[in-house]
Amino acid sequence: MKVKLVKIGNSSGIRLPKTVIQECGFENEVMLDVRHKSVILTASTSVRQDWEKQIEQDLILKPINQKGEWQW
Repeated sequence: MKVKLVKIGNSSGIRLPKTVIQECGFENEVMLDVRHKSVILTASTSVRQDWEKQIEQDLILKPINQKGEWQW
């Protein structure tokens, strides 16, 4: 797909069609990477996304032992 660069202040940008934004799962932010003269956009994920679920599944502390101390 060919798109034109548009002037945005001192910068340039492109407009992405709504269908492309939806298909890629883009929301308010995207990750931009430049490799070998190519621009790669990927959906941005929060570093803290699903922390609660991860803690519940993988990082749960063992139950308190009979002395009332945590077991790590």
